[in-house]
Amino acid sequence: MATRRTDQDFIRDLTRLLCSEGVSSLTIGEIAQRMRCSRRRLYEIAPTKEALFVGICRDVLAANLERGFAAARGERDAARAVSAYLHAALNMSGLSKAALADLDAIDSGRAVFDAYQLARVRGLESLLEAGMRQGLMAPHNPRLVSEAILGAAHRLRSQQFLKDTGMKMGDAFSEFYEIILNGLLCRPEPDDPTQATCRSCPPQ
Repeated sequence: MATRRTDQDFIRDLTRLLCSEGVSSLTIGEIAQRMRCSRRRLYEIAPTKEALFVGICRDVLAANLERGFAAARGERDAARAVSAYLHAALNMSGLSKAALADLDAIDSGRAVFDAYQLARVRGLESLLEAGMRQGLMAPHNPRLVSEAILGAAHRLRSQQFLKDTGMKMGDAFSEFYEIILNGLLCRPEPDDPTQATCRSCPPQ
C-alpha cells in the first residue's frame, strides 16, 4: 500500500514541477494529475493555481536571498563578500524561463519579484558600506549603487531584452555584476603602468 508523501516532500515535488514548467500551460486538474494528488490538496494550499504558483516562487526566491546572505557571511573581506553575495544565486534560483515569464505576467508575481530584488539591493548597501569603511571599495553613495542595480534588475529580467540580446537571465546578471564590481576601463598592471589589462581586454 502506497504511503502518503509528507508535506515537505509534496511541496518539494510541487516546487520542482511549477518552477520547471510555470503555470500558464497547466490547469489545476493537470497539476493534480501530475502530482498524483487530489485537487482538494492543492486548494488547501492556495485558492487558485496562480496563487499556488506565486506562493511557491516566493519561497524559492526567499531561499535564494538567504543563499546570497550566507555566501557573504562566509567572507571576511568586505569586497569578496559583495562579489560572493551578488554571484551566489546566479543560475540557481530554480525558476525556468517559462516560470519567470509566468511570474512576470501575474500582478502579484511581479510584486514578489520586485520585493525580492529590493531586499537584495538593500542587503547589498550594508556590504558596500563595510567595503568602503575598510578602504577596499571606491567611496560612492551606497544607495546610488544599490538603486542602479535595482533599476537594471527590472530591465535585465525583461523577456524582450533577453530575446533581443540572446542572453540567459543568469548570464545577463553575471555580466552586469562584473561591470559593477570591476568597471568598464582596463587598468594598468602595478609593475607596468603603460600596459592596460583586465579580464575583459584582448591580449596586447
